[in-house]
Formats: sequence, structure tokens, C-alpha cells
Amino acid sequence: MKVQYVILFILLFSNAVLSQNKKTSEISAEIITKLELNVSLSASPLFFENKIFTSELSGIISCFDNSGKKIWSRNTSSTLHSRPVIADNMLCTATSKNEIITFSLDTGNQIQSFGIDDSITTDLTLLLYSGEKELMIPKATESKSAIVFGTNSGNILCYDLETLQEYWHNSDAKGIIKTQPIIVGNKLLFTSKDGFLYCIDARNGLLNWRWKEKAETDFSNSQIISDGRKVYAVDNDNSLFSIDLLLGNLTWKSGSKVLGTVGISNDKKKLFAKGFDNKFYILSTGKGKALKEIKRKEIFESNTITPFEYKKRILFTNKNSIISLDEKYKESNVLTFDSNSINTFTQIEKNKFLVSNSNGTIIIFSIR
Repeated sequence: MKVQYVILFILLFSNAVLSQNKKTSEISAEIITKLELNVSLSASPLFFENKIFTSELSGIISCFDNSGKKIWSRNTSSTLHSRPVIADNMLCTATSKNEIITFSLDTGNQIQSFGIDDSITTDLTLLLYSGEKELMIPKATESKSAIVFGTNSGNILCYDLETLQEYWHNSDAKGIIKTQPIIVGNKLLFTSKDGFLYCIDARNGLLNWRWKEKAETDFSNSQIISDGRKVYAVDNDNSLFSIDLLLGNLTWKSGSKVLGTVGISNDKKKLFAKGFDNKFYILSTGKGKALKEIKRKEIFESNTITPFEYKKRILFTNKNSIISLDEKYKESNVLTFDSNSINTFTQIEKNKFLVSNSNGTIIIFSIR
């Protein structure tokens, strides 16, 4: 009889384990590529045409194939801080020596470089130039690719990518620009140490509007997002604002206190935000009302990784883990690194994601 009870217990335990494994596998990660560089990356890796491009703080730019094999590597002989961009078979990066350098995407050979008389303080932003400026040196191609970046003195500059000639610059901001400018149609949005949220014309650099709620308001560290009609930004008091993109007027201010990086749903009707009170917020883009507050056991650490929606799930990170919320707001773990915090998490293809940590480990995975 005792033997029968033991056998029954083993069977029940085995079924429970199998059931749990089955449940977990529904959202588990399947590793496709893993690189362990054991270096400090200066910016998020780029994934382009099945290749991975990395920027090391020490100044090295590298290209790997999708299996993790190194194709080429180049030393810029300068510290790298900003995230590069890729267009027209070129990779473009900015160095601590205030140089803009372009490299061949195929060989890694340097194409050209250009220095400016100011410190480059933001990631590079790529845009398709649609203005009327005629460049002094004629272009060899019909490419409209251009780069935009901010500087220590508060300038925003726009350069042609092919020739590195200036299209325009804007000097309205009074203080360092630290966060990456974003492009929405023919508008460019950025923030400055003076606390304002700026909107300028991406075709000529002229100011459309600038806004902040009061003198003490500070958007200088805000990561900006937009749905094409409104602009969303979090100030130094952790208040989330919605501003009309066309007019630069306040449409609402949320009562929920959130961390600085906010995501938006695929249908543009909901915002996703991490809160200070162990809560994950889902808010309406219409009025900023909290549609759902999910209480968590773990406190959020502040980071700059944007939550996003994938197949009716919300994916976000905390410390060294990627976490999923299903339609019933049940939380599940997708992937966990070692003790190093995640500093990059992005969707690169339909069911392919790239994640990296502060120790230079890069993983490309899919979700089952």
C-alpha cells in the first residue's frame, strides 16, 4: 500500500512539473544568437540586414553576422557615447572628439569624417531631408538621408549623410541637449536643460513652438514619444504630459507618477508606464486616465527601455529580466540575464528581439 502511495505521489508530482513547464514554455525565449563581448558598450547594438553592429565605449565599431561571427572591426581612436545610425550602406557615428565619421557597411572602411566646434551630447537621429537647401558640394547620389544631433551648448544640427555638409542648425535652446531628438513627419522634437520641450521644422530648423507648464518644469531628461497627433513627455516631477503636436498646447496632465520612459500601444490608444509605487500603469492617450494599475511585488528600477506591445502582450524590463503581461495582466518571466542589468531591449523583426546588458552580452531570441 505504501508503495502505491509513493508511486501515486511521483506521478502527481511529475504531472505538475510537466504542466508547469508547458505553461512556462508558452512565453519562453528561444535563443537564436548569443555574443559575449565582455566589454562596455557605449550604445544599443544595431541590427540591420541580418548583421549586428556594436559600438564599444573604448572606440571600437564592429560588425557581426547573425551567428555571432565577427565580419570586421574598426578603431575610431576616440571614446564613443552616442548610438550610430545606418543608411545608404553606411554606418555613421559620433565620437568624444566631436567628430562625425562614416564607414562602409560592407567592409568597415572609413569613408569620411567631419569635426564640429561643440560637444555632441545626444544619439544620432536619421531623417529624410525634404527642405530646399542647396549644398555647396554636389551630391553623387539622389539620397535624402540626413543626420540630426544635439550639442552641449543647446544647438541642434542637421547634416547631409553622404557629404557631411550642413543643411541647417537651430540655436533656440538655452542649455545642453541630452536625450535623442525624434522625428514626427516634418517636425523634430527635443528637450533642453532650460526645461522646455521644443518642436522645430525638420526641413529648415525653424522653431514651431516650445512648451513647459511653469518655470520649475524640467523636461531635460525626458524621452519623448508621439502618436502623430500628440507628444508625450515626463518632467522632473515624474508627471506625464500630453501636448498637442501641431499647436504646442497642453491637452492633459496625468495624476499618476511614472518613470521617465513611456511606451504606446499598437493602436495608439494606450500608454504603458512604470510607476514608483510598485505599479505598472496602462493609461488612456485620450485623457491620460489610468485604465489599469497592476500592482507588482518588485520595485521598478529607473531605466530608459521603453515598454511595448507584442501579440496582445506588453513586454517590459526590470533589472536583469524581460517580463510579459498577458491580456489578463498576469505577469510572466520571458528571459533573465545574469546579475548585470539590461540596457537594450527592442523588437527587430516580426518575432525576433535583441537584448543586451551592461557587460556586453547580446542575445537575439524569439518568443515561442
